[in-house]
Formats: sequence, C-alpha cells, structure tokens
Amino acid sequence: MMARFQRLTRDDLTTHTRDELLPRLEAEQEYWARKEKRGLLPADQQARKEFSNMLFIVLNPAELADSMAETTAWLRGERSTDSAYFTEKPLHGMDRQPDAVPAAAARRTCR
Repeated sequence: MMARFQRLTRDDLTTHTRDELLPRLEAEQEYWARKEKRGLLPADQQARKEFSNMLFIVLNPAELADSMAETTAWLRGERSTDSAYFTEKPLHGMDRQPDAVPAAAARRTCR
C-alpha cells in the first residue's frame, strides 16, 4: 500500500526549496489524476485549482528560464555561481497573504 501523502499548502512554498517540493508535487499530481478519473466534487475542483496554482508557482517557467541562462553563464565562466533555482523557496520574499500570492507570482513570471 502507498504511503499517504501530505497535501501542499501555501506555507510549504515559503518553508521548502524546490528540491524538497518536487517529490510532493509528483505525489499530489498522482493523487489528483486518480481522483479526476472518478470525478471531482465542487470542493475537489477548488482544491485542484489551488494545487494547480501552487504547481505553477513552484515550477515558474520564467524563473526556470532565467535559471537556465544563469547556469549556462556559470558553465561558460561568465558568472561566479550556478543558479539557485532548485535551492530557493518558491515564495522567498513574497507577500504570504493567500489572495496576494497569485498576483505576486504573476508579476514575477511576466517580467
């Protein structure tokens, strides 16, 4: 039997690094895939939407692209350090109010 996973919270995004969050994201994604096959109740739909928002914040495509550029520059000797993308906490330095987080993430993503 599979070990029960712990659902992600917004606080997790301020206290864990991306490296730490990735296994939890995978486990919760598998949970939602199984649940979607059976059909989602209205409360499930809201929780699934919240998970999708957190997934986007953690993976943040724009930040990942910046990270790849930083790593490339580091490998070329153009910068002194590698990217910190996977060792950063996704919501480092952001407002932690529930309604403010998606807007703050969108601002960072749409630079």
